[in-house]
Amino acid sequence: MNQQTKPQTAADALEHPFGTPGEHNGYRIFPDQLANDAHVYFHGTEFRVLQAILEEGFRIPPLPLAPSVSFSPTSNLALSYACSKRSAASPEGVVIVVRFQPDNRSRVRRDPSILYVDHFDPQPEIVGYCIVPADYVFR
Repeated sequence: MNQQTKPQTAADALEHPFGTPGEHNGYRIFPDQLANDAHVYFHGTEFRVLQAILEEGFRIPPLPLAPSVSFSPTSNLALSYACSKRSAASPEGVVIVVRFQPDNRSRVRRDPSILYVDHFDPQPEIVGYCIVPADYVFR
């Protein structure tokens, strides 16, 4: 495995409790310290891929899937993705919080609510994650 595909601190990734996201807190699931950091982004997906991401880093999916990995600057959008990715094979979702260092050379595209990464150089630092329960309904 080369340095570009290995997470910088996967062993140190902190599991955050799910809490009670809702309208009262803007569906935020991480502490303000992370949510307000300009270098922090969130990725929502199915729980069953968490271990692979922690061990191997994010991977650009093969075609015909989108040729990028998407991140949101807010946890609420990533939470909606985590909920939509749940399935019978993976009833829980997960939101992963990452930090892109200012000198990161990854090839990215941006729109107002999404950061698309087409190539990682290097992988972002995985600083935490939050497991989304199977019975949580995102409204």
